[in-house]
Amino acid sequence: MTHSWQNWATLSECKPQSLYFPKSITELKQILVEASINKENIKVVGHGNSYNTNFHTKRSLLSLKEFNTILETDINNQTVTFESGLSIPDLVNHCNDKNIALSNLGTNMFDNVAGACATGHHGSGINFGILSSFIESFDLLLGSGKVLTVHNGDWLYDALGVHLGAFGIITKMTIKTEPRFKLKQTVFPISLQAFNDSMKTILAANDHVKLIWAPHTQDYQCWIANRTNEPNDSPFIHWKNKTINGLLINNILHGLLLYTTKIKPSLVRPINKWLSNYFLKGKTQCIGWSDQIFYLPHLLKQDAVEYAIPIKHTTSFLQDLHSLIESHSFNVQFPIEVRFVKKDNFWLSPAYQSDMCYIGTKSHLLPFMPKTYLAYFKAVSHLVETYKGRFHWGKQNYSSPKYLESVYPKWKDFWILQNILDPNGLFMNDWLTSFAHTPSKTDIESFKKVFFDHELQPTS
Repeated sequence: MTHSWQNWATLSECKPQSLYFPKSITELKQILVEASINKENIKVVGHGNSYNTNFHTKRSLLSLKEFNTILETDINNQTVTFESGLSIPDLVNHCNDKNIALSNLGTNMFDNVAGACATGHHGSGINFGILSSFIESFDLLLGSGKVLTVHNGDWLYDALGVHLGAFGIITKMTIKTEPRFKLKQTVFPISLQAFNDSMKTILAANDHVKLIWAPHTQDYQCWIANRTNEPNDSPFIHWKNKTINGLLINNILHGLLLYTTKIKPSLVRPINKWLSNYFLKGKTQCIGWSDQIFYLPHLLKQDAVEYAIPIKHTTSFLQDLHSLIESHSFNVQFPIEVRFVKKDNFWLSPAYQSDMCYIGTKSHLLPFMPKTYLAYFKAVSHLVETYKGRFHWGKQNYSSPKYLESVYPKWKDFWILQNILDPNGLFMNDWLTSFAHTPSKTDIESFKKVFFDHELQPTS
């Protein structure tokens, strides 16, 4: 029997021979044993929020949506331990009930927690790393049936913090939180030059910072949010922001207006200008619980690329991106978003050992509308490569294996470790193998001598 599974954006679909919904670690291990015996590739899917085909397999697809129990909440240490099928909304709701909160989140909160960590999910704020930075420990079930427990501080923590689903199945995770907090969000228009002149000050003085740009204009908005003890705004204000501005204007009306571009693609330019006048020109403030401020409604399906570039190149890259768009007459939809992320030591994190600026651009996917954005996405990718940027693992990739190796210092080590922990390639698929490094036997043996003892246990 052939099954079918689509990602959230309906961009890609795979048709596995087998589809599993395990509810326990025992079921998980049994599925792995059978896959190993039959030499069948197996892929794990969370909530399908990645845009690429990392979840694709022709053999066995494993959904963890029913493997989602919260196992322990340690209020004293402010940690939550849970099974790996838990979604970010469910974790956020649980934390709210316990009066704790995740320190940082992105605007899209529909993801699976473990899957988001595997692909480098991030929020914004130069003092906050990617979501994996808040992991205290996790259990990784290997194809052999062995479980590796990895703690913050282990070398495997750095190696596997962004693991792409290429090593095994995360079964349990403990994540660090903090006392529940409110944020005071302030937005105001700013020129790119003014942002450039004060960027270091803005980033240092505020907990969370974003820059929003309306392409085909010179209109930018600075979004900042800081912890506060001031009282929350009224429920009506939050309802208006999410329902009227978020859903009705930025999603439904925006989508309807984009249908006019089927007749004349350049109409995206006045659409962007109107949206800029509505959203980016005024100065407003809003106070609410952190998840209320971080979250933005995402109703429209979309395709997206996002890249991390060294933070010092933020404004020069945006200037070059503006020139690229106009010189090629690309018609680019609103908005382009810029976020800032603290450096880390995860081998395949886009923020590996460097504070980074993340720049994301997207195209909404509307019924009966042609996909005319791929040339633009590829051109952006080529521009990013001139800045030695790294793409977001949950978005589309147009870079070559050679280029990826050049920007990830631990690239070869990552794939050597993958070959050691998954020697039969049980968790690999076409997407991963399209750019994976294939190590030699000599490389593998040399790596083992440095990182593993004679029983293939990771050295401390």
